[in-house]
Amino acid sequence: MKRINLLLSIVALVFITACSDSGSSSSSPGSTAPSSSATPDTNDGIRTSELSIPEGFNFATEREVSITLSVANSQSDRGFMSLYSEFNEGAVDYTSQFILTPMNDQTELKTTVMLPNHVNKIWVEVWYPSALGHEITQSIDIVNNTVNAVL
Repeated sequence: MKRINLLLSIVALVFITACSDSGSSSSSPGSTAPSSSATPDTNDGIRTSELSIPEGFNFATEREVSITLSVANSQSDRGFMSLYSEFNEGAVDYTSQFILTPMNDQTELKTTVMLPNHVNKIWVEVWYPSALGHEITQSIDIVNNTVNAVL
């Protein structure tokens, strides 16, 4: 019984020793700890006191955009309008769709949406089931947080 207690005590001592912070108690030869009186190197960049913030700056990551779109040659059949925020030279990221709405004759889309600040253009697709292959696709710039176009 004494041997088991002695063995358990040694194992416990080894575990406790292994769990201690050994990095703070020793240092490798040749290395020096940084002193608290070290002066910062000012040649690496700008000091915080030298930073300036532009007028009207805020940390908002999105903005409100007013959208007004209509179709000039709309068909009498029911169609659909899709709006996307991510595309590259006509290759649309279909996961970025933020509006899908039905379009009928004389239908105009008027809405306000929140879009990320990096989005400067939207991609619009208008299609009719009776005229597949003749979709209207267009990239439209966002100017002064407004999208206004006749497709």
